[in-house]
Amino acid sequence: MLAVALVVFLYWPALNSAYRLDDFAWLCLRNTVTAGRSFLWALFSPQAQGTIRPLGERLWFMLASSLFGLNPIPIHALALCTQIANVLLMADTGWRLLGLRKAAVVAVILWAINDTLVEPLVWASALNEVMYTFWFLAAFNAFLRWTRSRKSAWLWVHAIALALSLGALELAVTFPAIAAVYVLLFEKRRWKGLLPSIAIVVVYVAAHFAAAPLPMDGPYGLNLGWGMAGAFWHYWANVLGPEEYGRIHQTSFALARLGTMLLSAAILLWLGICGRRKRWIPLFCLLWFVLTLAPTLPLLKHVTPYYTFLPAIGLAWLAGDALAGAVSWPGRSLGIACGLLYVVCHIQSTVFVRDWNIDRSRDVVKREARLVDAVREIRRSQPEGPVFLTGLDGEQFWWGLCYGQLTRLGFTDLHVLPDAGDRGIPIPPKEWCRTNDFQFSPGETTRLLREGHAHVFDISHSPPQAAP
Repeated sequence: MLAVALVVFLYWPALNSAYRLDDFAWLCLRNTVTAGRSFLWALFSPQAQGTIRPLGERLWFMLASSLFGLNPIPIHALALCTQIANVLLMADTGWRLLGLRKAAVVAVILWAINDTLVEPLVWASALNEVMYTFWFLAAFNAFLRWTRSRKSAWLWVHAIALALSLGALELAVTFPAIAAVYVLLFEKRRWKGLLPSIAIVVVYVAAHFAAAPLPMDGPYGLNLGWGMAGAFWHYWANVLGPEEYGRIHQTSFALARLGTMLLSAAILLWLGICGRRKRWIPLFCLLWFVLTLAPTLPLLKHVTPYYTFLPAIGLAWLAGDALAGAVSWPGRSLGIACGLLYVVCHIQSTVFVRDWNIDRSRDVVKREARLVDAVREIRRSQPEGPVFLTGLDGEQFWWGLCYGQLTRLGFTDLHVLPDAGDRGIPIPPKEWCRTNDFQFSPGETTRLLREGHAHVFDISHSPPQAAP
């Protein structure tokens, strides 16, 4: 219950964080159905670098947009409730894996306060990490129950949960590897239980590649090479905490690196001690981190902390096992020192990153309000006719013109210039926007301006300035 209380304490203040960045694109997905696309197309068509995540963000954003408009509380509440379920499920799974309730409780507390968890819990577009983690843990929990009870119902539950996890995020393809490592280390006679997950993942990968081949460039382009080692160390250090704390609070890099090395050495020491005793639980926990993180390592143009959301569970289990399993006075002293270092770093970093994201959302709301004030001022001087807006940022464009909030507020005939895409505004296909005339052709724009039927205003100034 302490871990649940920590999750609520840490993330309750973010419930009202406004939509921002990619959120507006997913909110606009409902417009494609209004424009004639099918609901299934909206759920399953490849989007965002070829990803297909119907249960990761699409279904939830379409429901949120349809039922609650721009109110972000319901989708943040979904993330918070799912994370509470994740904490409970991780505790139960950890108890079954580690064999000690104390170790499982310590592990789940360490995971709950990790600052790499913040973004998926305060930014709606990263909800897929929270959802996929729930189904992944559910699948592994059911798999553990099957290996001990041999009840076929649990094998079915694990297969269904895995399929749902793949529907949330493609990174769930690592599940068969995790299950295989567990079987190899602890349940060799249960190898046939791997077949359902392998079959599901093979079918999923084949279908996914048929619908959306791997991107060769862009943020999701694969870069195989030594850069992956640097990415691994970056993620490893982020999860351990001292270096991220040092970056945020501008402390000595050498001291922060020393903290990372101390925690790393403690992990290796525990692995060595347990290895000598032929006890392989810590090794499995380490491999959980490595294997679930592995698909993200070639994404060198998209190194982001939330990729460790699920992998960090493995290191948390390992730490919980070590803190609960150390029996000698030196071992307990080292464990307590490492635990305190981790907690001090992560609690402060988590609060900082959470508050930074909340402030970012407040800034978006302020810029939306400035856009409304600017358009109101423009319509006082130009009550009729087309108006081309410049000086917009991407979030203002998606919120005001594409999602259509300006139209809902009674402002119509607003557009962006044909070269808006060259000015940093991501222009979507017109079917994604509430009105498909948000951008005219260059010829039509030139004609309207030449004949004096339209005007251009730069809304980055206050009051907005008319272009010559």
